Amino acid sequence: MRVPAQYQGREQSYLKHRVLEEYLLAWGHKLGSLAQRRRVRLCYVDGFAGPWQAKDAALADTSISIGLEALEAAVKTWRDKGHSINVDAYFVEKDPHAFASLERFIKGRTGRVHAQAFPGEFGAHVGNIRRLLGGDPGFVFVDPTGWKGAAMRFIAPLLADSRQRDVLVNVMFDHINRFKDDPRHFLREQMREFFGLADRDMPAALSEEELFALYRRQLKEQCGVEYAADLAIPHPTVERTKFRLVVGGNSPAVLEVFRDAERKVIGAEAASVRDQAALRAKEEKTGQLTLLAAPPATDSRYESLHARALAQAPRDVLARLATKNSLEFRKLWPELLEAHHVTRPELGKLVWKMYKEGTIRILNLKPDERSVKDDHVLATRTSV
Repeated sequence: MRVPAQYQGREQSYLKHRVLEEYLLAWGHKLGSLAQRRRVRLCYVDGFAGPWQAKDAALADTSISIGLEALEAAVKTWRDKGHSINVDAYFVEKDPHAFASLERFIKGRTGRVHAQAFPGEFGAHVGNIRRLLGGDPGFVFVDPTGWKGAAMRFIAPLLADSRQRDVLVNVMFDHINRFKDDPRHFLREQMREFFGLADRDMPAALSEEELFALYRRQLKEQCGVEYAADLAIPHPTVERTKFRLVVGGNSPAVLEVFRDAERKVIGAEAASVRDQAALRAKEEKTGQLTLLAAPPATDSRYESLHARALAQAPRDVLARLATKNSLEFRKLWPELLEAHHVTRPELGKLVWKMYKEGTIRILNLKPDERSVKDDHVLATRTSV
């Protein structure tokens, strides 16, 4: 695969937009399926819309265009089948120049998604957007350039009026990691706001994993979502995290879709994207063209997380079952997908292997069944 030319120099944004695209496509089609039974209205909110650093005149390299195109695809799918579905999209941008570009783009576009743009701070428009959302399903995208203005108290109201709302937050680890232990009062206050810590300061010296465990925990507690997970977007040319995307929602399908997108984009595509970025950087430094070798099948950083998850997940299955006499697989897999970088099918294969090896039992397995199902009741060998 080739990275579009407009993303050269910001390949991390390409990977972010690919995750957004994959997730939003699946979200729109799944929620749009409700139109088979009733009239459906879906809502999309982009709280820090930009556009920023766009190199494409049609803004194809921005979350604005990515989000609208994914939603248009969902509308077309269900309307072509004769079902009634409407989509409203709300974009907020505080920078006057960026907002002018945003408004010009929205006014000039055609399509079935009704879009509105609001100038100013995200937090200033939360009350109005909440009223516009009503009680309909929604997807909230929070993608600040740093962390200021993306307080958790602004996110919570937009998720409050329907359980069919998901949120995707870009947590700029690169920036936060530099300032999370800074003693200056205004920075401590901004961190408290972003992490929803009220009057508590950020715990000192948190590792990357501890930092994101804290953010996921706070997202669940402060915004009332049942599930939260994250994935790492790697720096294009350096072996470290650039930022992480954190998802939250109330359906286990949130985790299923998110881990599938992670596997497809970060697992399968990031290696090629990063190889191209490294090659471009080398050519700019040396002034010499270099042939692009075949990239590895998976990104090394993702594969490390994935391998660790495959090794740890069976131990977590046994630990969870040890606290219960028995547990349905439908209750187990969401917990593990929150914590581990694996997909639901991969976890199902792991559990089936544990059953075949005699590590666990499946109490209601039918003779003709050859894989783990949601209603299968799992138990340890010693459970009654």
